Amino acid sequence: MQLPLTHFQALTTMRRERLLPFAGKVLARKGQKVQSSDILAECELTPQFALVEYGRGLGLAPQKADAFLQVKVGMDLEKNDLIAGPVGIMKRVVRSLHAGRVVLTGEGQLLLRLKSQPFTLQAGFEGTVVELIADRGVILQTVGVLAQGIWGNGRAANGIVVSVLAQADEELTESHLDQRAHNAIVIGSYVSKETTLEKAAALPIRGLVLGGLEANLIPMAEQMPYPILVLDGFGRYPINSFAYPILVTNEKREAYLSAEKWDAYRGIRPEIIIPLPVEDYPTESHETSELSVGNRVRICRAPFCGRIGTVEQILSGKAILPNGLSVQAAQVHLGDGELVVAPIANLEIIET
Repeated sequence: MQLPLTHFQALTTMRRERLLPFAGKVLARKGQKVQSSDILAECELTPQFALVEYGRGLGLAPQKADAFLQVKVGMDLEKNDLIAGPVGIMKRVVRSLHAGRVVLTGEGQLLLRLKSQPFTLQAGFEGTVVELIADRGVILQTVGVLAQGIWGNGRAANGIVVSVLAQADEELTESHLDQRAHNAIVIGSYVSKETTLEKAAALPIRGLVLGGLEANLIPMAEQMPYPILVLDGFGRYPINSFAYPILVTNEKREAYLSAEKWDAYRGIRPEIIIPLPVEDYPTESHETSELSVGNRVRICRAPFCGRIGTVEQILSGKAILPNGLSVQAAQVHLGDGELVVAPIANLEIIET
């Protein structure tokens, strides 16, 4: 049975789509090596328009005002450029209040499409453009650290990785967020207090990677201006023993934290990527794998949510759970020696 893979890898090859929100212009070229701040593509977001009533501005009837129009459809205007006039003894004129392009004129009115700064798509992380996606973006490849989580607040940023805890399992509190965390991606443990998230926003930090987050803080976390990645579960979960060492040993390196919502249909997961100075590495991360005995897995549902163990046996037929459900299941040997039966649908394979 194919199950989703969760990666906590110290070194792997990753390919990620970097896409514009709307069709636009791809600026990168295939084979180009890019840095995190390089622009890959650009597009215009929802256009805005302004209606200019130059007939009223000149004090003329619409048909008469058209004779004094000084612009044509397709012309680009800057703020204060002449649109119509002069008229009369007072030499009345109408000037543009905005910069933009003329898209329609007639009967004393003009429609101006306002000039706006294009939306630019940055690479986000160092890598190589291996494929172009027409009008939308690129596929970017890099080699480095990959750690994937179960939840993100929908934001993304890049920054320098910093660990601020003395112990891997101590709670991250506002007292840990000092000058070291300023403009950094902070590796924490778990958060249970609103004041911690508030302090992180005020500092500010670039992002937050946690093992666990108290469930009652989810609404607040979704409103924070920085990305938050939860690796293991909702509650007092320290970062698991696979992810923690590969993150803290890469302190002071630049990382890309993508706390996108988990979307199984699009193959998108919240994750942190830390590119490393390795030119080529043959092992590539994949999204799914066949479940087999010996696989390291994580249980994703209660009562063992967030626990990691090893598959001892894949049960034949269907097992009856304590709640009465009949499901395909596996015996999982947890780290503390406990042997449990878990539905296969509640498992994900851990790749390290």
